Amino acid sequence: MSHRSENARRLELRLQGVLGGNDVHLFWLGARPSAVALKRVHKTVETLGEQAVVAVLTTPQAAAMLLPDLERDLQLQLWIAVKTSQITISIGRLPEQHAALLIFSKYRGALRHTKTRVGYSYCPACGKTTKDYGGKKHTYHEYGTLMSDVWRDITVDIASDVSAVIDRLQDLFGLDPHEALVLHDWHADLTQVVPAEPVAHSHVHSAPLAASLRNRDCLEELALMPDNSVDFCFADPPYNLKKRYDRWDDALEICDYFAWCDRWLSELARVLKPGRTLAVLNIPLWTVRHFTRLTNLPGLRFQNWIAWEGLSLPVRMIMPAHYGILCFSKGEPRALPVNSSHSLEPLEEGYCLRAPCIQRRNRHELTDRSSLTDLWADIHRVKHNSRRVDHPCQLPPALMARLIEAFTVVDELVLDPFNGAGTTTLVAAQLKRRYIGIELSETYHELARQRHAELEIGIDPFRKNDHVPSTKNNLVTRVKPQRYEVSKKTLQLEVKRITQGLGRIPTRDEVATHSTYSLRYFDAYFKSWAEVTAAARTTGMTEDPQIELEQPALFGNDD
Repeated sequence: MSHRSENARRLELRLQGVLGGNDVHLFWLGARPSAVALKRVHKTVETLGEQAVVAVLTTPQAAAMLLPDLERDLQLQLWIAVKTSQITISIGRLPEQHAALLIFSKYRGALRHTKTRVGYSYCPACGKTTKDYGGKKHTYHEYGTLMSDVWRDITVDIASDVSAVIDRLQDLFGLDPHEALVLHDWHADLTQVVPAEPVAHSHVHSAPLAASLRNRDCLEELALMPDNSVDFCFADPPYNLKKRYDRWDDALEICDYFAWCDRWLSELARVLKPGRTLAVLNIPLWTVRHFTRLTNLPGLRFQNWIAWEGLSLPVRMIMPAHYGILCFSKGEPRALPVNSSHSLEPLEEGYCLRAPCIQRRNRHELTDRSSLTDLWADIHRVKHNSRRVDHPCQLPPALMARLIEAFTVVDELVLDPFNGAGTTTLVAAQLKRRYIGIELSETYHELARQRHAELEIGIDPFRKNDHVPSTKNNLVTRVKPQRYEVSKKTLQLEVKRITQGLGRIPTRDEVATHSTYSLRYFDAYFKSWAEVTAAARTTGMTEDPQIELEQPALFGNDD
């Protein structure tokens, strides 16, 4: 078993059940569910009790088509990307390596499930944990981390074997009032695939557009661009999640937000060249809405749903770590460009990203790279202030390098209508692509312009620096850089000692009474009381990760 659930009462598996009740129902729909199968889903859902849970396992494309209809009767709780054992390969598309597991509830409010952890994995080269937990091992559990919404530790084959998902759901929902996991196996009930009609396109704009940064509203600027003039459109719009942008109201009414999104999506489709790719990054729920819009635009065809596991460390039950990158082509996609690049060779599953281990692997010519698919887990969000600039939502340059090299070649044109601090256009310039970056904010536009000027004189715009950004992408107060008279680990373990004596998590006043350290350290060094008590609320990892290995590491402490 690759997971461990606390206080789970494992659900009985039933291949068919009496309709009604508050059981957990898994609909195995395969790759192309038929209209008949969908009617069966609705008929079953209508009979379920108010505490029932519904899971749907299918392809991301089919899931995006089903979701709007299912949301009429159910509340979507999770979109989980599950690694597949079989890789589907098609011309003009990235190989497909994940399925979509949608989790719904009949009830409103937070999803109720057991606390479930996924066991740590260990690098076969150095024997250390695959993810670098640094000096925070004492704040993690001895078995593993709370799971995220990307499941790479198990695999499924939606054409023949979904036993790993069944096993996990039996424990994940092993609590009252659920008694059974009911499997509805309709994966072989497929719809007929109808070939798409050829799409007629207007003349491709022949005069290449020059690279430029444009400080203007994207809808106004896009309206001035000619049809069929861009080789790759990429959009990472505001997510309407109340982020602190300089010139954008990121808390619009949802109808207004999507009406606005539909307008710029239509414009991007218009300026895109035939056979080329439009990619949109967003959280899965919003990505589904973009999918619906793009599907209804004449001439566009679904190309890929890339599941990007953007967060390096899960921090709560079940941690949303998955961003969807939705790719549509204009007409049939051209064969993917052949580019020889490190960015197109993702890290092999299981290897760590520690610099010393990478250096030794390179020195020993150890192959630690794999082929690119639509499941990306080796690129993480920019977390360290030394790599950040004054913008609340920065994309990692490695992500943009992979996208640009996957879908374009040298001298082709890359367009980003929400260019922000310039990550997309800077990476495009580094890769010798032309670019157009549109940005509404004068502040962010000027920042991007300055970084491009640095690039032109040979300065790395993504270098480390000592500047602490003034903007943040969350509401938690940033702890000021300071010299620690007592380490944070020592203070957290002190609170754990007090907890063991009291038999419960101490209050701030109780720490003041029982601690050998002044309360001023706890107030000055931590962002919240939850961080102060982090070690007290868990068991702590082993300090010797090698004891978990079934096989010895290839490299020890020395070469």
